[in-house]
Amino acid sequence: MKKLFILLAFLTAMFGCTEQQHPLLRQVWELLEENPESAKVVLAKVHMNSLTEKDKAEYGLLKTILVSKTNGIYKVYGMIDNDSLISACIAYYNQHGDDWHRGRAYLYRGVIRMSKLGNLPDAVKDFKVAEIISEAADDEELKNHIYNRLHYVNIIINNHPQALKYAHKWLDSSIELKDSMMILRSLFMCATAYADMNQQDSAYTYLTKCLKLKKYASEDLLANIYSTIALIYEEKGDTAKAEEYIKKWEGNGAYVNICFPTRDGAWMETHSSLGNLTLARIRKAQGQYEKAIRLAELEVGMAGNDQKTRMKSMELLSELYELTGSHEQALEARRLVKLYKDSIEHVNQLMQMTEWQQKFDEVRQTKDFYHRLSWMQGLIIVLIVLVVLAIGIGMRWHRKKMHRLSFRLDEDTKRISELRTKIEQQEKDGQENGQEMERMKEEMESRMERISGALLIGTQMYSQLQQHQCIAEATAKEQLCLVDYFAQLRPKRWQEWERKYRGLSTAQYIFLIMQDDLHYDDEAIAAALNVKRTSVRSMRSRIKSRGK
Repeated sequence: MKKLFILLAFLTAMFGCTEQQHPLLRQVWELLEENPESAKVVLAKVHMNSLTEKDKAEYGLLKTILVSKTNGIYKVYGMIDNDSLISACIAYYNQHGDDWHRGRAYLYRGVIRMSKLGNLPDAVKDFKVAEIISEAADDEELKNHIYNRLHYVNIIINNHPQALKYAHKWLDSSIELKDSMMILRSLFMCATAYADMNQQDSAYTYLTKCLKLKKYASEDLLANIYSTIALIYEEKGDTAKAEEYIKKWEGNGAYVNICFPTRDGAWMETHSSLGNLTLARIRKAQGQYEKAIRLAELEVGMAGNDQKTRMKSMELLSELYELTGSHEQALEARRLVKLYKDSIEHVNQLMQMTEWQQKFDEVRQTKDFYHRLSWMQGLIIVLIVLVVLAIGIGMRWHRKKMHRLSFRLDEDTKRISELRTKIEQQEKDGQENGQEMERMKEEMESRMERISGALLIGTQMYSQLQQHQCIAEATAKEQLCLVDYFAQLRPKRWQEWERKYRGLSTAQYIFLIMQDDLHYDDEAIAAALNVKRTSVRSMRSRIKSRGK
């Protein structure tokens, strides 16, 4: 992942904009991950007065990253008193920058605010903005960092559902990046999040997945996995299994350094682990109260800033002191537990950040919903327009086709009349042109045959209607033949329709034939056309709308 980070950073810095990158800044990007101390030395050589606005923003981002990041664990090992430098970078990137720089600027301002300034609420706001940017840009590496940060923030404020949510997001992102070590860590965080919510079966499932990847685990992580499994077995009452994993915990660095986030957002090194607490509970169940007290007291001393483990140990100590008759010590232990639980600052912070994150996510989900809704509405409108256009084009094509067929019949009729007149005139004048006469007679017979064929088809179609047969399967040519036949059969009614209506289609003329000539009711018309009665009423309305 480090090499990927360097490559992305370097390529983005090199080709992300048209301006040439400052050579020293390019060198800092190259050294950033592998040798941050050397990168700090190079960055110190940069003269601010020689930088462009773009370079100044990049300088501020690099300095903040170097102050905030060492070996993947966020600490403060540089001098920085406020977030003004990175805030200036964000102001520039909001106007001129790309998502790659802008997302990381918000991420590292959040880191500075949390780890150096102790401003957790504003840090979470920066992380949430960075989350939106990373997901919109599908920047998997940035998403991985953000989910990691938000997971730990919610651990600090004891917001277990949100911690679980981001543990899962972190896991999905780690799988996408194909980083085995990160996958293992995120699986363990999912397990601890389930354990904090008292969902022990789910926690155990994820812990067993961790064991399948234990070859990628560091000594401290493996010790934590074993101690957490031991605690789950102890809570289930399976002492034998608990002690089995306690032995594994003791054999894999029971007192190694482990990093925990503190209440003010900083990271502290401690020697705490759940192993001593679990073993103390086991000794208590076995009636070995003195050994249990020593283990619990050892856990309290090792817990450092891990307030959750400290509180659990103090609760156990209060019970053990009561069992051994040390009532004053038991009372003091309960008082310390109560102080922690009733901490106004902690409760206010918890409520504030939990509510803010929920509102932030709700607003974002609402915006996403309306965005999708407007997109769907636009798509539906486009589809409706396309359908209407297709129907219009289809109807226009159909009418043109009907017009061509009708025009052809009219032309045949006119041509027959012309040919008959010419033949009679030539016979009357005594002109003898046998070849021309023969040609005209053949053409006239051909056209008469075509007309008679069309009228024959029309006659058959009309007969079907009279017998209440369905004509839904009739072709366009057959329908036109029916209309032409009716025009010859009922010329007065046809002329009446011509005067009364304008631009009727063939199907509408057939409707009028059934309604006005054959006196069909709506049910009979619907049966003949194989449509619903509502369609019959709709066609009647459309015909009325074409009245002159």
